[in-house]
Amino acid sequence: MPKILTPNDVLQFRQRLCDLALKAFAEQGVEGMSLRGLAAAAGCSRTTPYRYFKNKADILAAVRQAQFQRMADDAEKVARHASDPDERLVALARAYLSFAMATPDAYRVMYSVNQRDEQRYPELVRQINRAQQPMMTAVDEAIAKGSIKGDPVNVVHVLWAGLHGIISLHLADKLHMGRDIEELAEVMIRSLSRAVASKPSAQPPTRRLLEA
Repeated sequence: MPKILTPNDVLQFRQRLCDLALKAFAEQGVEGMSLRGLAAAAGCSRTTPYRYFKNKADILAAVRQAQFQRMADDAEKVARHASDPDERLVALARAYLSFAMATPDAYRVMYSVNQRDEQRYPELVRQINRAQQPMMTAVDEAIAKGSIKGDPVNVVHVLWAGLHGIISLHLADKLHMGRDIEELAEVMIRSLSRAVASKPSAQPPTRRLLEA
């Protein structure tokens, strides 16, 4: 008689498949994240993964959702322990860097994969928004305090782009000037913080590409 799976059993096996899918991504890219390959790695029948995921897009969304949730949990924890918005921004930037350095494969699947059907996965979108919100809130509060000037969305994009850029260069093994990434990141975080504090972002919030 087949075993009756409890909700916890289902959750654990689904998580195991996600872990195996991330490992496959690290070794072979998105092409390696096939349900048949997951079945072989998990030691189950070829049809078993299809009980949990419809196709590759589903497993990719689930993997990315889990990683954005981890990042969001970390960011919210950091945000709770820093009352000053300026210091919170620096702490959040450090946490973002630490996450990428500790889990480079997770970072790559989160940001280097173009999942065109992202909106089909509302929980994935929710976790992406959760991961962004602590920095958005800190910027809003810093602007209200008067320590930062500019459109908050522009400011967040500038800070995020700077962090993402240095992380991407590091993960691509392109930083070869005798500096540790933590040192470079610290310089960049402080420099960007001073830049957004000293003058408004160049493009007014009323000018949008979609309106051009």
